[in-house]
Amino acid sequence: MFGKKVSMKRMLAAFLVLVGATSISYADNINVNGTNRNMLVYAPKNIEKNRPLIIQMHGYNQDAAYQKNAAKWEPVADTGRFVVVFPNGQNKAWDTSGDKDLNFIKAIINEMNSKYGIDKKRVYVSGFSMGGMMSYVVANKMSDQIAAIAPVSGGGSPSSAKRAMPIIHTHGTTDDVVNYNSTVNTLKSWVPFNKCSSNSKVIKPYPTTKSGSAASLEIWSGCADDVEIRLLTIAGKGHWYSMDEAVSVNTSVEIWNFVKNYSLDGLVNKPADSSKTETPKDSSKTETPKDSSKTTTPADSGKTGLIPAVRLEMGAVETSFNIYNLTGKRLGFIVIIENDVPSMSKAMKTAGYGKGVYILRSKKRSFMVPVDR
Repeated sequence: MFGKKVSMKRMLAAFLVLVGATSISYADNINVNGTNRNMLVYAPKNIEKNRPLIIQMHGYNQDAAYQKNAAKWEPVADTGRFVVVFPNGQNKAWDTSGDKDLNFIKAIINEMNSKYGIDKKRVYVSGFSMGGMMSYVVANKMSDQIAAIAPVSGGGSPSSAKRAMPIIHTHGTTDDVVNYNSTVNTLKSWVPFNKCSSNSKVIKPYPTTKSGSAASLEIWSGCADDVEIRLLTIAGKGHWYSMDEAVSVNTSVEIWNFVKNYSLDGLVNKPADSSKTETPKDSSKTETPKDSSKTTTPADSGKTGLIPAVRLEMGAVETSFNIYNLTGKRLGFIVIIENDVPSMSKAMKTAGYGKGVYILRSKKRSFMVPVDR
């Protein structure tokens, strides 16, 4: 049966399937040390060069199609403009003790660079269960090629990593396959390895705007090279990939909003750099009261059916974001200080946007922001 699946993927390797008008999804095959390996690839249509790559690995006895369906990376990738690859492990497992799958991951990076011109300094690895364990193996063995990791329900200790590794680890407290407590204890061994402060910060509930959320976030900062370690805990969650936005978080959104901050050169946007790109001069050009009045007149809102924009005076430096729903329909815009997602979510709520997940897109950045009414 597995052989038939591989055969089908070979037939599909050269056939691109359009998904809506914004992205493409297809099966691909590459030869790794004489062995045919296969994977599913998802990329925004006409993606620009030098965009990030996320490699996400399935759990034991699962496959790429299962993980792709569970994690639903499509709207996140379309918004963030990055490539996602779902590789298939041989015999539905990962080689956590040898080099077989490390070579596969290296080959994936080279293949995606050849096809899309990805930014090889912004390659991120994630995985569920055994795929999460493999993420830690990659962190140790390929730290010079992987900018950050995002394991879900699978652990691993630091051993041979050559640099401090940014980590966001997601785990449910009632996981009966990979024990939560023992895995968290293992995760904490990365705190001294990354030279982080032993004093962590706990945000509960997470996000703070969702009072009934089952999720909490523990953050270890002050680490070498400006990295962080984050533990996203979901109370009552078992051994599966959490997408329960109504009661906790969308794991894929949380992963992207963390890993996108890192490259092999360090933080992608340090505070000093942010101030350079959002100077008062630029802000005044795009966000002066004169411009704002032009774009938010009742007549304009009436023509397009947009929700009236609200200017929130939250700080000295603000950014104008267009607001879209997950189907790509533009709903309006908001001028808001660019901050962490919980703060943006609160501002959206204050502005009158209803419960749901929205895409906020500026000229330089985009975010998926949940709003809980």
